Amino acid sequence: MTPAGDGAHVSTTGRPRSVWLALAAVVVYIALAAGLGNLLSGLVRDDESTAQFALGHFIPLAIAIALLLLFLRWAGWGSDVWRERPTPTLIPRRWWLLSIPVLVVLGPIGQLGDVPWVSRSIGTILVIAAGTLMVGFGEELVIRGILLTAVRARHGELATLLVTSFVFALAHIPSSLIAGVSVGAIAFQVVALASVGAAYYWVRRVTGRLWVGMLVHAFTDGVLYLASGAGTPAASMPQGHPGSPEVFPAIVQSLLLLATAIGVISVIREDRRNRRAASDAASSAAT
Repeated sequence: MTPAGDGAHVSTTGRPRSVWLALAAVVVYIALAAGLGNLLSGLVRDDESTAQFALGHFIPLAIAIALLLLFLRWAGWGSDVWRERPTPTLIPRRWWLLSIPVLVVLGPIGQLGDVPWVSRSIGTILVIAAGTLMVGFGEELVIRGILLTAVRARHGELATLLVTSFVFALAHIPSSLIAGVSVGAIAFQVVALASVGAAYYWVRRVTGRLWVGMLVHAFTDGVLYLASGAGTPAASMPQGHPGSPEVFPAIVQSLLLLATAIGVISVIREDRRNRRAASDAASSAAT
C-alpha cells in the first residue's frame, strides 16, 4: 500500500481495498438512485412534484444505502471509511484548507433568500429535507467513503482526489441522459460537478469526518431544490447542481474554485512528501 496522506489511517483488516470492487458499488448505487429513482418517479403525474420527489428518493435510496452498509459489513473495511485525521492537524498544518468547507457552506446559505418560502408547504420542506439527507448520506458514503478509501489504499492523494471527483461527476450522467440533456450540456456538467466533488473531498479531509460531508451535501442540495423555480427534481441522483446568478453566491463559487485549484497543488506536494518519507524509511531500514 502507498501512504494514505500525511498521517492518514489505512485499515488492513477485512477484504483487500479493491478499486474495482468500490467502483462496482458505485455502479449499483447509480442504477438504483438514477435508474430506479426515475422509474418510480415516473409513476406520478408531473404536476405532483412533491410526490414524485418522495417516490423517486425514499424507496431507491433506502435500498441503495442498505446495500452499501451491507457491503461494508461484508468487506470488513475499517473505520477509515467514516473518519480520518483532519488535514489541518497534520504537518505542515495547512490551516488555509479550512476555507474550503466554509465556502461550501456559505454557497447555499447565500441562496436561502432565493427560496420561495411562502409557496413551499411544511410538508414539502420536510419531504425535501428527508430526501436530500438520504442523497447526501448515500453519495458521500459510496464516493468519499468507499471509493475514496479504496483508491487511497493503492494510490496517492492526487489520484484519490481526481478519481473521486470525476467519478462523482460521471455518476450524474445517466440522469442527464434520461432527461434528454444535450451532449454539450453534459460535458459542462461533468466539469462543474468534478469541481464540486473536489470541494467535498476537502470537506471530508479537513473535518476528518464523513458525516460532516453528508450534512453539507444534504444542506446544499436541499436549498437548491427548494430554490428551484422549475419545481422539485424527481430523480434521487439529479443531473446537475444548478448555480445562482446572484452576486454573493457567484463570489463564493469563484473563491471556492480558486481554493480547490490550489488544493490540487497541495496534494501534489503532499504526495511528494510521502514519497520522500517512504524513501527515507526504506533507506534507514536497509542500513
